[in-house]
Amino acid sequence: MTGQKWQCRIAPSLGGGFAGNPYDCWGVKEYKDENAPTVFMGLYSLKDFMVLNNHKGRRAVFFCGSDIRHLRDGYWLDDKGEIRIPPTPIARWINDNCESWCENDIEQSALRSLGIESKICPSFLGDVNKFYASFKPGNKAYSSVSGDDFKLYGWDRIEEIAAQNPDLEIHLFGNIKEWKTDNSNVKVHGRVSQERFDKETREMQGALRLVEFEGFSEIVAKSLLWGQYPVSAIKYPHTLNISEIRDILGKKQPNLEGRKWVLDNVNKFPWNTK
Repeated sequence: MTGQKWQCRIAPSLGGGFAGNPYDCWGVKEYKDENAPTVFMGLYSLKDFMVLNNHKGRRAVFFCGSDIRHLRDGYWLDDKGEIRIPPTPIARWINDNCESWCENDIEQSALRSLGIESKICPSFLGDVNKFYASFKPGNKAYSSVSGDDFKLYGWDRIEEIAAQNPDLEIHLFGNIKEWKTDNSNVKVHGRVSQERFDKETREMQGALRLVEFEGFSEIVAKSLLWGQYPVSAIKYPHTLNISEIRDILGKKQPNLEGRKWVLDNVNKFPWNTK
């Protein structure tokens, strides 16, 4: 049936804390009808795959980052991961029966190595109209952590960056466990609300995102929308790489080209009706 409204099934394992939700951002409905076109947001487990497999309507898969690693390493059949399903037959089925989407070249390459061809489109679930160019020249950068996984989010490396650049002030957000720093130019804020995070960072000069395998990070998206100069381990247009971190200090004008790139490219999905 043509003209049906798209649905979205969000994987239960997908973490929260986003700037918005896919229902408001993309104009999709909550998943209820196995015959309606559906985007499956995240495939983290065999249970997620079985829902996809049993679906009878049009299937799109939006890979979120770590779910690609879960598929690559084999979905668990037991609680401890001692029994796992080889990814090859599942990946072959996904490639033959679904349209797959991801957010960057790193994810696309990983999916291709499994035998899944995908299209790239970055996503941002917040309301882009609420983010304006607010960059001001200065010496402040910021980063965040989720689940206190400090190694994954590169906070040890950020400490090294801070020690090497004492004139760069770095603000850290999101931790529940204590993070001790030996650098006076590192300020640890802990877990704060989205509203407070946005208020405190929107006039800074750039985000630091050192995660090497993930989707399009929200703090990179926000940083670009604010006209800042984010440093990202995953290269996107108009972002800086880690070796260019000191360039933040010399920026006098907002990164309007980066802001335009986000506005022109995010959420260009077939299921987005907004």
